[in-house]
Amino acid sequence: MQFHFTFKHMETSEALRQHAEAKIKVEVDKFVTKPIECSVTFSVDRHLHTAYCSFNADDGFSCQVEHTSPDMYASVDFMIDKLQGQLRRHKEKMKDHKHRRPSKRSSENLKGREFDGAEIDAVDILKYEEARRKAAS
Repeated sequence: MQFHFTFKHMETSEALRQHAEAKIKVEVDKFVTKPIECSVTFSVDRHLHTAYCSFNADDGFSCQVEHTSPDMYASVDFMIDKLQGQLRRHKEKMKDHKHRRPSKRSSENLKGREFDGAEIDAVDILKYEEARRKAAS
């Protein structure tokens, strides 16, 4: 995982850099296994501190998160919470929670077909009927 840190209108802080890197690394490692390039920008505008994170994974997934508050460490923590939510949503989208049943079209197409001399055993018929009953209920 590669990190790039940018500080705008403030002094470079190694403690802030280490804090953000450790937190981001923990959250991202839970959800993403591919190499990632992460860019973090810290900026100050009057009394508001903004933490912005943008990362790109090798699988094409990219994410941008930003939070503004009066304290920079609080901004980083809230930014991490937002990042965690986006990563969780992305991971849920990637999972297939619906166990798809065979469509009626595919079973109707098989009804009229003849099999190439394959012998059909009574056990196969019973398995087929049991699976059909389970799919219907």
